[in-house]
Amino acid sequence: MATNPDTELSPPQQAAVDLLAVGRNVTEAAEAVGVTRQTVSEWLNQHRGFRAALNARRQELWAAATNRLRGMVPKALSVLEQEVEGGNVRAALGVLKAAGLHGLTAPTGPTTVQEVELEEQERKRDQTLKGLAAAAW
Repeated sequence: MATNPDTELSPPQQAAVDLLAVGRNVTEAAEAVGVTRQTVSEWLNQHRGFRAALNARRQELWAAATNRLRGMVPKALSVLEQEVEGGNVRAALGVLKAAGLHGLTAPTGPTTVQEVELEEQERKRDQTLKGLAAAAW
């Protein structure tokens, strides 16, 4: 069975996805997996499967962190109640904000190669339309 280079990730690519998802920059990820910075940049810009895997991993990490924070909400509410009575609410409110109860949004982006392709097509269409509109003026 042949592999699809657009969907299959090599072990270095999988490792780079994990590193980038946890906040490492392109240079750090490249050094850690033994490739050049340019290679990781090319994966990010030209490899649909890499981008989809990175978006999916970021969303997984976000969901896990959100669940952990939501688990802290009952404690935060208890602290908030105690702190409000004592006049200090900063720590408890910080946990509530971080738990998504005060304006945080989850990361988004395509998580399959097909969704990445569709996003690229839409971006190209939008650029073409902008170019046509500019030429008309």
